[in-house]
Amino acid sequence: MGKKRITQLLEELKENQLQELHNSAAIYTVAQVAVNVLQQQSLQIDEQPIAALPANTPKLIDKAELLKQYGSYRACRQAAKKRGIKFSRTPSWEQLAAALSYADIFQQIIKSYVETYPHPKLKGITFEINIK
Repeated sequence: MGKKRITQLLEELKENQLQELHNSAAIYTVAQVAVNVLQQQSLQIDEQPIAALPANTPKLIDKAELLKQYGSYRACRQAAKKRGIKFSRTPSWEQLAAALSYADIFQQIIKSYVETYPHPKLKGITFEINIK
């Protein structure tokens, strides 16, 4: 190979390196823009409220209210059972009151969330939530 051919090949090599450098810069720029867009979308999703929580704390009912509403201890237990509330042992009036009060507020939170983020495949599904 002559000196002229070697010089020509070196020039082609330099041009190829320069072209690869430009291509790499273009790929990096596109990737960086994509990352920035994804980060911005992530921030927007994080800023959205999950669901509007009820403005006030749950109103705890007492034994008198339970008797007025359900008539007896047994009827309160049956109401709690219908709502999916289970006790590890026989509950006191205070436990019944707290459980039924919180069941109401949980229902409000869940309803608000489902209305905010509906999904048609959830129809007919029941959720059981354990509090330990």
